[in-house]
Amino acid sequence: MKKLILLFLFGSFVCILSAQKWQPLFDGKSLEGWTKYLGVPHKSVDLPNERDAKGNFLKPLEFDTDPLSVFNVIDLDGKPVIYVTGQVFGVIQTKDSFENYHIKVNFKWGNKKWPPRENMVRDAGLLYHICDLPKNNIPWPAAQESQIQEGDCGDYWPTGEVFMDIPAIKSDTSKFWVYAPGAPFRTTFYSTKMEERRIIKAKDHEKAFGKWNTMEVICWGNQSVHLVNGKVVMRLYNSQKNENGKKVPLTKGPIALQSEGAEVYYSDVYIKQLNKKPKYFK
Repeated sequence: MKKLILLFLFGSFVCILSAQKWQPLFDGKSLEGWTKYLGVPHKSVDLPNERDAKGNFLKPLEFDTDPLSVFNVIDLDGKPVIYVTGQVFGVIQTKDSFENYHIKVNFKWGNKKWPPRENMVRDAGLLYHICDLPKNNIPWPAAQESQIQEGDCGDYWPTGEVFMDIPAIKSDTSKFWVYAPGAPFRTTFYSTKMEERRIIKAKDHEKAFGKWNTMEVICWGNQSVHLVNGKVVMRLYNSQKNENGKKVPLTKGPIALQSEGAEVYYSDVYIKQLNKKPKYFK
């Protein structure tokens, strides 16, 4: 009986250890474990798909239809990476759902930019707690987002009917809210007005163009933390979603990486399942 108890305890201990180990989400060879979703292409894209009288495409490409190879696996700097051309807006999304976890991904910008963002800063994103499919020709699933954008890495955006409470202030010179520890909560929501849904991170920790950066999101219960190159840039609280007109907790879901008009390379995509509250949470 004692041996059985010891074996059970040892097995439980091994499970706990394995649950806290980093696990790759990118195998370095393919996009196995991910699914693609691409939205409506810009009219400058050369595809035979149906258009209206003004030359605009009528429908999104949708799931696992990637005729332009927007998402690829290539070798860069001597290592395998997920190469995203950015030519069509969309995501690659994990087939698995996650709760209470720490995800980290390295990224580096490429040179190419595409319409309609050819004259704008390079943009992408890390989506987490995905809870709904893309709707109304919006190329993103509903989720919480840690922004990946030149100069704005770690900002918060909702990409659908989701909500977050974030301590933030608004200065007299800007219409945007800025993360400020200890400030009153600002409840964000999806809106056509950028200032109603965006929260700007506290400080910019992104490295210069051409260098690799590390993005991390740590989720515990209905809270999360955004990190850029190892620095905490935002703490977020009370993750929720709209369910039949009511706000309900949003604590789990698939994860996605965005394509949003700019070349970007993702590498070393790892996740760690958590079984105890991380040090970043009080």
